[in-house]
Amino acid sequence: MLCDPSWQFDSDPNRMENHRLWLIWAGEGEMTTPSGELISLVPGVSCAPRPDGVYSARHNPDNPLGVSFVNYIYTNGDAPLPPLWCWTPDFLFADAAMRKIAQLHAAGLAGMPGTGERCAMLLRAVLDDLRPGRQENPPSSASRLERDVIELANKVLEMPAEYDDISMLADSVFRSRSHFTRTFRRIHGVSPRQFVKSTKLLKARSLLQTTSLGIGEISSLLGYSTTQYFTRQYRSFFATTPGLDRHRSRGASAQALSPTSLPPREED
Repeated sequence: MLCDPSWQFDSDPNRMENHRLWLIWAGEGEMTTPSGELISLVPGVSCAPRPDGVYSARHNPDNPLGVSFVNYIYTNGDAPLPPLWCWTPDFLFADAAMRKIAQLHAAGLAGMPGTGERCAMLLRAVLDDLRPGRQENPPSSASRLERDVIELANKVLEMPAEYDDISMLADSVFRSRSHFTRTFRRIHGVSPRQFVKSTKLLKARSLLQTTSLGIGEISSLLGYSTTQYFTRQYRSFFATTPGLDRHRSRGASAQALSPTSLPPREED
């Protein structure tokens, strides 16, 4: 969700709402916890408001927040609850997993079987990755370089085809390539090159599943030199070809929307 400029959030513990998990991928804002702690909401931060307290959040309407979020029921025995906020140890994984959870939930509402188990598995993996002890420094104490790296990673997520050159990425934050790479890896858990590669391929998979663009068009759009090179990269990352992945995705969507796959309608 890219928040509307007038967006604000105030929880109500009297409604016994579920646990929440927010992943901030754009914009700037702040959240006040029940204890009065003020959390900076900037790209790269995860927040996990509990259902038993009052949380308030606002953002800068000139730089609105972009948030991936899930609401879930927590029971004892699940993965440890994450801290109220932390730097996301592996932002790329968490972002991809939470987007996939949203897709699976929508497919489940359309009648596709087995989506609940897959959602739970992905959510447990994200919660485990955010477990206490993994968080880095708070946003308020982040260095200028750390903030620049997080902002740059957000730009890569938005336009991956424009950020192939790692030296150019380092130059954009006025740092040596080695210094930039070390800082990037510490924040995001992977090297800049792997982050760009993974982001491009995840974007390619999204385009294959949600548009009618040809494989060659997607390859060109994402900056690959040839369709053959794109296909090799895709196969090495997803263990399947772009064509087979699209065919499988469309088959699953058709099954989800088929009247025979929907729950039986109750008679009056």
